[in-house]
Amino acid sequence: MSRVKVFIIAEAGSNWKVGRPTQDLKMAKTLIEAAKKAGADAVKFQTYRAETVYVPNAGSSDYLSKNGIRRSITQIFRDLAMPYEMIPKLAAHAKKHKIEFMSSAFSEADFKAVDPYVIRHKIASYEISHPRLLSLAAKSGKPLILSTGACAYEDIDWAVDYFKKNGGRSISLMQCTAKYPAPLSALNLRVIPEMSRRYRVPVGLSDHSMDPVIGPVTAVTLGATLIEKHFTMDRKLQGPDHAFALTPQELKEMVFSVRSCQEALGDGKKRVLSVERELKAYAQRALQATRDISKGEVLREGFNIGILRPGKQSQGAHPKYLNSINGKRASRSIPVGRGVRLTDVGDERF
Repeated sequence: MSRVKVFIIAEAGSNWKVGRPTQDLKMAKTLIEAAKKAGADAVKFQTYRAETVYVPNAGSSDYLSKNGIRRSITQIFRDLAMPYEMIPKLAAHAKKHKIEFMSSAFSEADFKAVDPYVIRHKIASYEISHPRLLSLAAKSGKPLILSTGACAYEDIDWAVDYFKKNGGRSISLMQCTAKYPAPLSALNLRVIPEMSRRYRVPVGLSDHSMDPVIGPVTAVTLGATLIEKHFTMDRKLQGPDHAFALTPQELKEMVFSVRSCQEALGDGKKRVLSVERELKAYAQRALQATRDISKGEVLREGFNIGILRPGKQSQGAHPKYLNSINGKRASRSIPVGRGVRLTDVGDERF
């Protein structure tokens, strides 16, 4: 079983957008600091331009409309587009606080703006069919994390093959459910080990459910080595991603739970652990003297020896050796409570 530390990405997404540019920058930096405080390995933003994502007349999103956001998706993306000049500032702030900076790119121009400031790339689920992005990621020589929401195996097969054919070497896949928020019943986490076997690459979970623990912890027990989760400073803020995102305290709880889960999973090798040795010696049954035994005395179960826990006394032989000891003579005096060992059996000359 892998002992690789689970890589946790705190997804800030577009939740930095709160008003004027100075407010936006302040919020983005606050999100970076909150991700670090929660214990995440990386904090991730999104870099896009409305005109290179949707067609201009894409209309409004039904799921956002149901949540009271009725503007066209093009307007929303235009409002939430991160200025390229923010990227180096946020990368520097992340470096200052010793947390990895990431940002998903949605076009060739976005990728080129992000690339100098990241050590790995992330491509979102709906970009899995974008050959230009996959090619740029491959040629960058950097690891790629690819989300797979709303995808079938044929979509993933093509993307992984295309990435590798264009020179890509290191790729990880994220199980993801394209629903915001995603119900727990739709997370389909059992696909994680299946994807791992199919592609022979690390697989993780990009979780859009609102529960901070169930999805990530279950994913880790199934072999996930990456976890991504949206977070916000306040779920009441205006914007498409705040309502289903974790609060900073919930993010901290998630990180703690994932780390604790991985620690509890261990290495999969059954053995006597160092923490068990004390009670193994104190409480595991063995052959013990139930009364003072004289040298030469016949050892008999129920009379002077028994299968008992030794406590603070020396531990005797495993009970499987009872038939090798029962009825034999003691080759030494054995005080009550002490362990009876195979070396304590005489040679019948007494």
